[in-house]
Amino acid sequence: MTHRKEVLGEKVPNDEKIFSIYEQHTDLIVKGPGKNEFGHKVLLSGGKSGLILGCEVLGGNPGDATLFSPTLEAVQQAYGQMPRSVTADGGFASKKNLDNALINVVFNKVTRSMTNRVSSKNMESRLKKWRSGIEASISNLKRGFNIRRCNWKGWKNFCSKVLWSVIGYNIRVLTRLVATKIAPA
Repeated sequence: MTHRKEVLGEKVPNDEKIFSIYEQHTDLIVKGPGKNEFGHKVLLSGGKSGLILGCEVLGGNPGDATLFSPTLEAVQQAYGQMPRSVTADGGFASKKNLDNALINVVFNKVTRSMTNRVSSKNMESRLKKWRSGIEASISNLKRGFNIRRCNWKGWKNFCSKVLWSVIGYNIRVLTRLVATKIAPA
């Protein structure tokens, strides 16, 4: 990599670079100008119950907008139906994703001339609030199960750590749901 860059003057693509000699599967995830983060993208899908219904650890740094339709298709395949309402981070927003989507679609931040597609302003407000709640779930998963920094070595072990953390998180959510259903009013 260094020979290609320094001697040959070649521009080496990020997917061909090694960012860690200890964890060679590490990817570069750019989070803004001048601020680089290393690790892996984790794509989470959640439901009304607060459970994480889908989890995928991604290699490389694919654009969020390219992941929207495949994620919806995976949800449809796993659960036998397409959700009626979807809310997602602003990175998933694109005209194509809006056109291919469902009845109610709300992106956290809508870009350019796009507008969210919703059946009513009330529904848009509800979906925006629900999206805010998802951020709390993601934060809980990162902090409560220590996946912000993974000490499990190797790609397979990294994926295992994330998936076991999601299972633990879901058990915690289910325990709370059952406890609230059983507890006397």
